[in-house]
Amino acid sequence: MPTFILGAGFNVDATAETGPFFEESCYIGRFQVDCAYPLVSDTLRQCFNLTALPAGKSIENLFAGAIAEGNYAPLVKLADRLREADHYIANRIARYEEQSSYRRFFDAFGRSSFLTFNYDSLPETILHNLGLWHPHDGYGVPVATFLPPGKEHLRKRESSAFVLHLHGSLCIATSETELYQRPEDKRWWLSPRDRPLFKFDPSSISANFPPYQREPGTDDARDRVIAPVPDKSQGLSEAFIRATYAKAEGLLQESEIAVAIGYSFNQHDHSSYQPLLCALRRSHGRRMLVVAPDADSITTALRPSVPGLAIEPVMATFRQWVNQSFPGLN
Repeated sequence: MPTFILGAGFNVDATAETGPFFEESCYIGRFQVDCAYPLVSDTLRQCFNLTALPAGKSIENLFAGAIAEGNYAPLVKLADRLREADHYIANRIARYEEQSSYRRFFDAFGRSSFLTFNYDSLPETILHNLGLWHPHDGYGVPVATFLPPGKEHLRKRESSAFVLHLHGSLCIATSETELYQRPEDKRWWLSPRDRPLFKFDPSSISANFPPYQREPGTDDARDRVIAPVPDKSQGLSEAFIRATYAKAEGLLQESEIAVAIGYSFNQHDHSSYQPLLCALRRSHGRRMLVVAPDADSITTALRPSVPGLAIEPVMATFRQWVNQSFPGLN
């Protein structure tokens, strides 16, 4: 089975696949819900109230500038929008009776590994609905889960697919300290854990993962994901990210082929994707497909930095690639 590397472009076709969503309001009646997985233009509008990038700036620069001022509101707005998209779109795709391109893709490759730079839970939602993914082991690292009474046996199931979040997941909370009491001492003490504890907390999208629930507690996006800033070095050193990369690099070294879907290999992410390409270059197959509308220019830019790795472009959107029966993998 191939190993897949997913970028923001993987989600682009999801809105069109599911059609419009409508809700009822006592004030305005029936209205259409704006819940698409956000593109750059959507992020500009929703997070920064802008219609275009300022001259000489990237979206990463805007997030970095806000965070430097102690303003995490744009990151929180982005997280809220992604969870809204997961609530509406991922759920509908997972439960569609008709075969969307996403369902056909996961039906074909549901026992593969998916390395994603996205914060959302679109892949996990579909794979969980298919019975192929479970949160306690499906992230590639041990994760604590909260289940209602009578459902504890679900922790014994093994995932057939891994979804590894290379920039963090909005559903994973990390705890590196714990409270304890000494004998005959009423005071509580804070101590570092022997190893970090990763907890599954789906927050507002718990309905995507029945019967898993969340424990009451904080839900802060900045503690769960690497902010989309130019310098991600600090975020890449976090415990969950380090453990995820260790697993991802091992999987790539065992792969015959990797398929990057909708990932631009942006210069700001060089420190994020270079370890993956180096691991893939050590694999037996040493081959990667790049599936994107601009795949030709992406592969041309990448090839000089990873000699010995065969990189082939497939100029198509995700949906086009699926509808053409996965060219490059035939």
